[in-house]
This record gives sequence, structure tokens and C-alpha cells, in this order.
Amino acid sequence: MKTPMTQIMMMILAILFAMALALTVALICLSYVHEGSADELPSEPEPATTTTDPYVYPPLDTLPPGSETDSESITTLIVDPTLPPVEELGNGLAYASNGNGTCTLTGIGLCTDVCIVIPEYAPTGDRVTAIAPGAFYGCYFVTAIQIPSSVTYIGTLAFAACENLMYISVNTSNPAYCDIDGILYTSDGTTLLLYPPMRAGSSVTISSVTQSIDEMAFYNCAYLTHVYYTGSAEQWESIRIGAKNYSLTAASKSFSALGK
Repeated sequence: MKTPMTQIMMMILAILFAMALALTVALICLSYVHEGSADELPSEPEPATTTTDPYVYPPLDTLPPGSETDSESITTLIVDPTLPPVEELGNGLAYASNGNGTCTLTGIGLCTDVCIVIPEYAPTGDRVTAIAPGAFYGCYFVTAIQIPSSVTYIGTLAFAACENLMYISVNTSNPAYCDIDGILYTSDGTTLLLYPPMRAGSSVTISSVTQSIDEMAFYNCAYLTHVYYTGSAEQWESIRIGAKNYSLTAASKSFSALGK
């Protein structure tokens, strides 16, 4: 027959056993829940594969050796006749290679300089020998332009309608062009290409050597009111004057020589 003390001990042991069993079951459940939650966590995304737009590839000769994929893409871009001409940018200005070690300055590009210094060489190493027709047409923020000795061709209306242009300078070694008091001429003085619209002073002197004045050479000139010509009135009438030279037409004129 069990004594009361024995019965109490057995009850205590039963309670302890039940508590241990419950704790074991709880631990097993928690471990299962944790593993299941870890499986459901989203995995880290794989790094995105980047692609290069073929329109922004660097020039072919700047790629490192062995860049076969990029070389093929660039070759396709350059030779495909349906794509626009490839232009190189340097200091913001835009250039197009002539394919013979020289290039043409095609436009203002991304340049925002008010004083434009045209370099003798483009960033690619090509020598800048030409300025395309209308290259700077209507660039309202440009106030001065410096032309290097290498430029031997300036296209029609290259600097026309630059309403704030005050001065053009040409390197004294340039064989094709020159400036006289900030006015652009051919080197022999026979053609006046551009009188800067914002040039200071109300008068200009034009030599009797001048035989032609380009279209829009005197367009919207803010201060010009008088022209001094070193030849006669008859000689002045023989000058070939292009269209839209309204400021020149409106200015008063005086002549140094008498007509015969």
C-alpha cells in the first residue's frame, strides 16, 4: 500500500514529465516554423545585366585590344548607311572626321562657352580644317570666336545670326582668312564674310580691295550707322553684296575717292 508521501512524489514526477514533454514539443514546433520561414524569404535579386547603347560607343580606335564584341558593334554602327553620321565631341563642340586625318567642325554641340576657341586639333587627333555651313547659325549666347591657323574653309552662313557676337579673331598664320578690327575677311581682303552684330562703334571702314560681301554679313547690327569706303561711289556699286545685309543698306556712306 502506497503511503501519502509516495503518492505526492509520483504526482510531482508526473508533472515534471509532462512539462518536459510539452517543452520538447514546443521546441520542435519552433524549429519547424523557423525553417519554413527561411524557405519563404525572397532571395536576393541577381545583378542586372547591363547593356551598352551602340550609339554611345567610344571611337573604335579607343577600345582595348581583344574587345571583339564591342568592335563588331561599332563597326556595324559606322558602316550602316541608315544611321546618322558619327560625331566626336570635344569641349562640347561637335566634329565629323573627314577620314584623312582632318575633320570638320559641324556645330556648337553641347558647348555653352560664350567665347568659343576653336582648337587646331579635335580630341580624336584630327586636324580641324573646316567649319561646316551654318555651324554656329543663330547661337545667341556666343560673344567671341577665335579661329585657328588650320581652318582653310568656312561654309556659308557659318556664323550668321549670332546676335550677341562682338568679335572674331583669326590666327595670324591662317593662310585663308584674317580679321580686321574683329571683322572676318578672306586673307586677301576681297571678301567680307561677317561683321559681328554687337561690334562696338557706330562706323566701319571698308577697303576698296573688297569685292564682295557675303549674305547676312551685316545682319541686325545693333550699333552700325555709317560706312567709310576707301574707294569711289562707282566702285562701291560694283561690289557684290549678298542678301539680307539690311544694316549695311541702312547705314549712311562716305567715299574717299572721286569717281572718274
